[in-house]
Amino acid sequence: MLTPRPPVPYKSIPRFHRDSAKRFRRKLKTMTVCIAAIALEDEIVTVSDTQLTHLLGSADMCTEKMEPFAKEWSALWASDDVTQCIQVTDLAAKYFQNRANTLQVARSCLTRAYRKHLSELAAGRVLGRFQMDIETFTKSGKRRFTESQFNSLADEIRNVEATWQFLAFGFDGLRMPHLFTVVEPGVDCVYDRVGFCAIGSGGIAAESLLFQLGQNRVCPLAKTLINCLFAKFTAEKAGAGRHTYIFAGKSGTTMCAMPTWMEPTARQTWEDRVRPKIPDDLLRDFTNAIAKGDVRLT
Repeated sequence: MLTPRPPVPYKSIPRFHRDSAKRFRRKLKTMTVCIAAIALEDEIVTVSDTQLTHLLGSADMCTEKMEPFAKEWSALWASDDVTQCIQVTDLAAKYFQNRANTLQVARSCLTRAYRKHLSELAAGRVLGRFQMDIETFTKSGKRRFTESQFNSLADEIRNVEATWQFLAFGFDGLRMPHLFTVVEPGVDCVYDRVGFCAIGSGGIAAESLLFQLGQNRVCPLAKTLINCLFAKFTAEKAGAGRHTYIFAGKSGTTMCAMPTWMEPTARQTWEDRVRPKIPDDLLRDFTNAIAKGDVRLT
């Protein structure tokens, strides 16, 4: 009778296997897209998928990737771990209490929450067994550990990665719309002048199409909504989920209602008439030119 072997401790797994697993997890992270745009009459349109991705696979129609952190402010998120994102937005909401409703305050609260949670996460993973936070480690770590131990722990802390991306949108006290992002390690960027932004694995594809479609702040609501939907359909090729969540509103709104035909009609139009494809006659001409030797590779 064969005796089952005990599980192999994590620390005994060869480094190249751990690195491969880490790269594999990183490859799967943020397989999503979240898009936001400002329309002509100060409306904000957001379109996102509902897919969650994790190490063993992914599932669609799982969650709305939007969380409020103040009365007039919400954040779309792209990550493989919703629990971390919610902790950041909850902390940002705490920081926002009794503060003025301005873009600067919104940026400060979300970036501060991001950095705080990343610091706590790094401390928990690396310093948890020593019951130390980052501040204590910085102040007294060199007295408690040898130089090599301190440097090794510091490197481990620096290597703790945050996979969370946030695309925040909202309205200030003057009812003006704003868009900004917060990404690792807690850096924010404002997109008010551009008028649109996308995050997640499909973000680059989505933004590229929005530029091609001429999306900007003077586009009316209808065109902005269509452009954002088309951008989301493009991002699906980069791994974003097929199911779509749409939000549109002005200052003071928290809910929106849209007819159910909008998304499938836009998708069918995209598939039949808009999606880029190579015309058959052009492909035939290029194929014939190559066959005749007009194209020479030397």
